[in-house]
Formats: sequence, structure tokens, C-alpha cells
Amino acid sequence: MKHRREIDGLRAIAVLPVILFHAGFSWFAGGYVGVDVFFVVSGYLITTILIEDLEAQNFSIVRFYERRARRILPALFFVMLCCIPFAWLWMLPQQFKDFSQALVAISFFASNILFWRKSGYFAPAAEENPLLHTWSLAVEEQFYLFFPLLLLFVWRFGRRPVLMSLLLIMSLSLLLSEWGWRHQPSANFYLLPFRAWELGFGALCALWLSGRPQPSSAPLASLGLGLILYATFAYDKVTPFPSLYALIPVVGTALVILFGSPATLVGRLLSQRLMVGIGLISFSAYLWHQPLLAFARIRSLETPSWQIMGLLCVASMGLAYLTWRYVENPFRRGQVALASTRRRLFAMCFVGTGVFLLSGLYGHLNDGLPGRLSEQAVLLAAESHNRNPRRDECHVAGSTPVPECTYGGGTLGAIVIGDSHAAAVIRSIQQAMGDERLHVLDWTLASCPTIAGVKSDKASLAHCGNFVNYALEASRTLDRDVPLFIVNRVSAYLVGPNEPYAAEELAYPNHYLSGPYSTRSHEYLEEMASGFLTTACAFAQHREVFMFRPIPELKKDVPLYMARSLVFSGEVQRVSVTEAEYRERHRLALEIQDRAVRACGVNIIDPLPYLCRAGRCWGDIEGQPVYYDDDHLSESASRVLIPALRQAFTGPGRGMPLSAHDG
Repeated sequence: MKHRREIDGLRAIAVLPVILFHAGFSWFAGGYVGVDVFFVVSGYLITTILIEDLEAQNFSIVRFYERRARRILPALFFVMLCCIPFAWLWMLPQQFKDFSQALVAISFFASNILFWRKSGYFAPAAEENPLLHTWSLAVEEQFYLFFPLLLLFVWRFGRRPVLMSLLLIMSLSLLLSEWGWRHQPSANFYLLPFRAWELGFGALCALWLSGRPQPSSAPLASLGLGLILYATFAYDKVTPFPSLYALIPVVGTALVILFGSPATLVGRLLSQRLMVGIGLISFSAYLWHQPLLAFARIRSLETPSWQIMGLLCVASMGLAYLTWRYVENPFRRGQVALASTRRRLFAMCFVGTGVFLLSGLYGHLNDGLPGRLSEQAVLLAAESHNRNPRRDECHVAGSTPVPECTYGGGTLGAIVIGDSHAAAVIRSIQQAMGDERLHVLDWTLASCPTIAGVKSDKASLAHCGNFVNYALEASRTLDRDVPLFIVNRVSAYLVGPNEPYAAEELAYPNHYLSGPYSTRSHEYLEEMASGFLTTACAFAQHREVFMFRPIPELKKDVPLYMARSLVFSGEVQRVSVTEAEYRERHRLALEIQDRAVRACGVNIIDPLPYLCRAGRCWGDIEGQPVYYDDDHLSESASRVLIPALRQAFTGPGRGMPLSAHDG
């Protein structure tokens, strides 16, 4: 295969935005599209090699997998091995268990399946996953399990059947992806059937260029590079992806491959020594960047500064060069005794895979090896799982119909509607009733504000407003003496999340009534406020309604922060916000609730007297975390609210009057 320097430069264009995106630089909010560029380039290069072997009639599936093993496994194994000591030293038990599971999944090139089942790519926990990036390697290797065999089978019938087969696979995969972002967004991101069309684009380029001289078109090559750069800077975490949006960087990459010859400006730019150099070490750079960034976030109690993240990006390039020179190249060229022959290479891969597989199984089966840490640190970290044991069963996102769980037995005693903050306190409401013959009806849906008819730009919340409408109608048929509790993270819907990792999402409302908003404008806030008020009053027409004041949001994962501070500094550091910060953060939410009190007699339940002392709201009570993350009350801690909740079941005038809160 003829070496094309501009393709090396294209790899540089792919890897740099990915690294800067994962480092948190907002200018590269769409930097994740670099992976899609890699997919197209990989499809082109591998298919070119396969076609050349098929045309020369010397195709060997064993030789193909030998080349893949030499290309991928030595550097991958080396980086994984380097990760283990830092994971051992710094990871809390559940995180080390997750890390161990990743070692097992990577051994089978199935990490994409594991991450699909466990978390989303843009979830905050993903930033602390040092092996998250291996999902793309898994997608590629899964593709290359079947694609060479398919090509070998169809090739005997001629190029046209190959072309038609490829177009069919790509079309079905692209359609599946367009469906997937709406209905199965996590599977759509991670799994091969939703991604195959991107690798297919590269294969299509290889098929079209096979047997032809390299065409040259400066306008088309420039357009291609422009499309890649546009996606890199214009896309962000809320862009449905992959989907038809992914055609922008994918088609852009294909145009550069097809028309970006050295005679064009783009070809000359990509062929520059620096770009080629970065492209040559791009695989090792991709392997190194995520562990460096993830372990930096794990080790730091505060969000690492942009200067530190920038230095780590540079460090990833330095480590990449060393890995490329002393690991990648020697193994690929057979210069290492352990892999000098095919048999030795496969034996080394078998042993290496076995070592990581057994290591991962050991960490998984032993629950993340808690004996590495002090008992107090383990107990603090365990509070991250101190949540409603029926949460996964009863509180879901994107489910149709929404499950209507009941807590307790006998007849209906209370109704709870809201989002995850409601799911966190529902069992405390059940206990506050104090009667085993009564049950609580669960009307909770993840990230769904209690606003009738509300819409969302998230596919998983498309039926949120319909569900609230249903609950409103259904409540009219239920016993009117039964109180209803509304519990929402209201401020998140009004002004956005306040966690440091979610700062870039502040400008993008996920919900609306009359139409989508590009910013959280005054009109948007008025519309949402009206929706909360109108819906609460509609419920209040048929029964007594109790509305929770906002739960204090601490912006740090309380149990993990406390546990890590103990591990890293030897003493537990507490988490808190001032009451002044609380009131500023929730000013609009408090105003809406006050309006509901005046407009239709909604009662207020205030958690502050039970969670705040001396002007501060704390994440723990006497050293025991009362949150399982940064803003959800833990299962046991929510019971401190039971005295306030009991007022809802004590007859007329129950609930805390407005004057008790606001002087």
C-alpha cells in the first residue's frame, strides 16, 4: 500500500480535538467527532490493504489478524499495565471494581458493550474512567471480525456486488443510528450496528480509489477539512450523535481522503512534518490521554485547572512518542524477541490477555478490593449506594408506560410526583404515614419536571409532559383525602445544573412549553415558572398538595469527596454551602413556591431546618454523609425529614405555613 503522508496528517486532525475535548476545553466542545474521523480513516486503510491482497490473490485471514495484533495490542497492553498501579492507589472500591470490569471487557474487545450497560459517554462519571476510550477500539475490532470475511466472500462475484453490499450495510446502519439517538442514545453511541456506516464510508473510499490514480480537487478537499473543523467547534454534548449530524465530519473525512492529494493546499498542510509526526503517534496519544486526564480528576479533590489539563495534554503527546518509538514500532516490525514470529506474537497476546482477564476478574469478584483502604474511607464511599433500593425498578427515564410503583400495603395513603429528588424521599414519606395499612403511589420520572404538557429536546423525555397530564387526570379519580407531594429539582430546569462538569449546559434548556429556547431567557423562565405554578394549582383543586423546598445542592459528590479527602490527606474534609448561596441559587424556585402558596393554598415542606446549621447547609450530619451524590438525599438521611413530613398527615392546617419560612 502506498504511504500517504496526508492521511497521517488527517490522523492528527482526529486525535487533537479528542484530547482537548476530554480535557474540558470548551472551544473543542465537538472534539469527540475526532473518533468518527478515525473510523473513516481506519475503514479506508484496512479496506485498501484487504483489496490489494484480494487482487494479488494472497489474502490470508491469519496474516490480517497478525497485523491487527501487532498494530493494536502491544501499546494497548502497555498503557493498561501502567494504569493498574494508579487505580490500586487512588480508586475507591466501586471505582476499582468498575476498572476491573473494564479490564475483563477489553480482553474480549467488548468494552463498548460494558460502557453501554453502565453509563453514558457524556455522564460525569465517565470523566473519571481511565479506560473509557477503549470503546472505539472495541467497535473497530468487532467490525474487523466480520468485514474481511464478508469482503472475501463477496469479492468473487465482482466489484459491483461488493459495492452494493457495502451500500446496503451503510444505509441500514445510518438509519439505525438516526432511530437510535431518539430511542436508545447510549446504545447508539457505543455499539457497532449504529457505527458501522462510518467505517463503511472509509471502505467505500478504498473501493472507489482502488485501481485509480489519486484524484485532486482543492475545493472539495478544502470543503472536507472545513466540515471536520465545523463539527469540532460547532457541535457539543447536546448534539444528537451519532445521527445525520455525524455525516458532516464523516463526509468531510471522505472528501479529504478522496481529493486531498499533495497537489492541494489541504494535502500540503496535512503533509507538513509536524502534522505527520502527530499522526504517526496518534494511536499512542489516543491511548494515553484518557488515563492521564481521568487519574488527574480522581486524584484532585477540586476540579483540575485548565493549566493542569493543558500540561497533561502535552504529557500525553510525550508519552505517545516514547510508546510509539519503543513499543509500537518494534513490535510491529517484529524487532522484539517476544513477538519476532507469528507464533510468538499470538502466544504473547494470549498470555497478556489472560493476565488482564484474571486481574480484572479478581478485582471484580472481590468488590474492588476494599482492603486497600481504611475502613472509614470504605464506609464513606459506600454511602454513594445508600439510595432507594427500588429506584432502578420504579424510577426510570424513557420508559413507556412509566411504572406506577406502590410503597406499603393496603389502601392509598399518599401520592408522590416529581423527579429523582422525589424518588430519594419517597420511602421517608411512607414511614411518615406511620400506618402499614397505607401505601404511597410513586409517580416519579427521571429528569421530568412536574409541568403538564412540558416538552423536551431529549428523546428520553419525549413523553414527560404526557405523563404529567396523565397523572393530573388520574389524580381526579383518587381519594381526595389523600395528600400529594411534589418534589422537583426546580432550579435545574430553570437556570440549569450547577455542578462544575455541567457548566457548559447552562445555556441549553432541556424543557419548554411553547417552543425550544437557545438560552435561558426571561421569556423561558416566565414560561417555566407559569407551568410549575399552573400544574401545582391544578393538583390542588382536588386534594391537599405539599411542595418541597429545594434540597440544598452541594456541587461536590459528598461521600466520594469525603472518602477521597481521607485517602489523600489523612483527614475527612466536609462539604457545605452557605444559606445565602442556597437562597441565591434557588431564588426563582422559592418565588414560584411562594406564589403557589398564595394562589391556591399549596403547603410547603422545608428541609433547611434539618440540613442546615449556623448559616451553612452541610453534606453530612456528625460525619455521616446525608447525600449519595451532590444533590440527592441518601436513603437513611432522608429520614431526618420525617418530623416535617408527619405534618402532612395530622389533619386540617397540616404543613408548614409560608410565614414559618420567610419571616
